[in-house]
Amino acid sequence: MDKNFPRLLDTLQLIPAQGKISTPEIKRRLADRGHNTTARTVQRDLEDLALAFGLDCDIRSKPYGWSWRKAPKRLSLPGMDWPEALSFHLLQRYLHDVIPASVQDALRPYFDQADERLNEHFRDAPLKRWPQRVRVVPAGAPLLSPKISARVHATVTEALLAGFQLRLRYRPPQSVPQAPAWEHDVSPLGLVQHGALLYLVVRFYDYDDVRMLALHRVQTATMLDTAVSSARFDLDDWISVGALGYGGRDLIDIALRFRNGAGDHVLESPLDKDQAADSGIDGSLTIRARVIDTERLRRWLLGFGPDVEVLKPIALRQTIAQRLNAAATTYSKHN
Repeated sequence: MDKNFPRLLDTLQLIPAQGKISTPEIKRRLADRGHNTTARTVQRDLEDLALAFGLDCDIRSKPYGWSWRKAPKRLSLPGMDWPEALSFHLLQRYLHDVIPASVQDALRPYFDQADERLNEHFRDAPLKRWPQRVRVVPAGAPLLSPKISARVHATVTEALLAGFQLRLRYRPPQSVPQAPAWEHDVSPLGLVQHGALLYLVVRFYDYDDVRMLALHRVQTATMLDTAVSSARFDLDDWISVGALGYGGRDLIDIALRFRNGAGDHVLESPLDKDQAADSGIDGSLTIRARVIDTERLRRWLLGFGPDVEVLKPIALRQTIAQRLNAAATTYSKHN
């Protein structure tokens, strides 16, 4: 086998399915994969690969950008088997609302190959019955995923992988239309899919506190040459202390009394591993558990309306009661 084959294969895999990539960027990413070579060698490789695989070079501005002449087929060894193909088929069909458009574009070669593979195995139509037999229903309101710039998504994910800072131009929520967009340098720490939204977890400059930015509000993203701060950050630990529950670190012992079967699912999906449950003679269900005190917890409880009663802690009981009373007052004004 040609000793250059691994480098050539990695070079092909670095050409994006959408958009273009410059020769210096390919050289840098090849170095990350262990291929230490010159810019001239990379250029010569690209020219040879262009003839064999249909690559285009955009020479309208420097640095020149390399791209596929047409939508590329997925390059993989070994080939996709039918269980993988079925998984990609279901991913595309039933999770499209929670996958950003830019991610769907990146997965397009996989989706196309999956369809080809399934048609090869199931040309006599059993697969056609899947749409009638499989459903994915969101737990909350059926929100659509907001559009994310493909260029922003590509830059952000590359910076995360490479460990470099980003310069972001970020617009505020639409609820504050008069607020101007701002530009800051941030250290990207992770990406989190939460419902229909994709969040970028960052630190601003050299500050220690961690923030979340909705990726669909990022207007432009530029990867900088500055490495991300080496300060330790564990994404799982950050989530576990309530970051996605709108903040909160304090553990509280709660007791909840459910009625009309509202809490039955909590028996199978407990609030914590040491949860305790008691059934009342009136058909009620009392759940005791230790949870993180968050705004998300309050909104979850409010969603049950009169079918849940907070027994303790007293402070949480009073908060829920006040909000329910305020809601009742709002509705009574329009009766």
